[in-house]
Amino acid sequence: MKYILSIIGFFVAASIASLAVSFENVFGQFGMSPLPTPSSVLPTYIVDIPAGAWKKDGIHYYPQHIAIPAGTTVAWFNDDPGQPHTVTSGKPGEQGSGQGFNAQIQSTSFAQHTFDRQGLITYYCEYHPWMIGTVYVSESYENGHNFKLSAGTDLLLEDGKYLWNFNKTQHDRVLLSFTPTTITPDESTPVTYKMSIVDVNSTAVFSKNFFGGDNLQVELIQFDSRNGTSVYGPDFTDPVIGAYHVEGNFADGLYGMIIEVTAIGNDILKEPLIDEFQGRIIS
Repeated sequence: MKYILSIIGFFVAASIASLAVSFENVFGQFGMSPLPTPSSVLPTYIVDIPAGAWKKDGIHYYPQHIAIPAGTTVAWFNDDPGQPHTVTSGKPGEQGSGQGFNAQIQSTSFAQHTFDRQGLITYYCEYHPWMIGTVYVSESYENGHNFKLSAGTDLLLEDGKYLWNFNKTQHDRVLLSFTPTTITPDESTPVTYKMSIVDVNSTAVFSKNFFGGDNLQVELIQFDSRNGTSVYGPDFTDPVIGAYHVEGNFADGLYGMIIEVTAIGNDILKEPLIDEFQGRIIS
């Protein structure tokens, strides 16, 4: 993450200032320029084209490979000074998939696309065809009592029950989306969510409060050398419509993902809305 730190300064301040609560180790996503606003951009997930991306040995797209639920809108921000880029579906010299897109992005600008069908989509830069990224899109979801869980990877069927799935040999990150189904929050009113991950002994390995809108998006990122977990995000603020990111060295095993709504605006719920979704992390 060191190469990200040089570009996050302004957006960090804007992101943290927009939150009414303080989180440990929460950082705004990447410091994009120009700073997006809800009136000009609708996405919830950012992919960065960092400085020097045009070089063959550079960091081309960050993250380069993502796994997202269907319906997620991704924005690519070009932070490569003076260098235009494209995001073009397909591989160099090959026709793109059915989810085709082709956008030119000038320096300090962005392009966006909504991924609405399942599949693995490869994309590249027409000007620098060695720049290649992928998006895996999953239509998997599970309905709980109070929430719908949409997952960036396909659900596992195990002992007659569907589980969310984080296969670290296939993906180093997966985006999860939680949408309340028994309430309909006003888009302009912040919702306080609490997400916890517990192991088979019901011991919490992660627990945080987040602000969100009518849903909460959290990406799990495998970070082998990290002790504990670190959180950054959201990708977009004011209102919060962007994903949060949780980095950790997640061990293989069966886990419970507990999601709650504890407050809507300044109103604390007397009885929090809560669900638990079982899942498995494997290598």
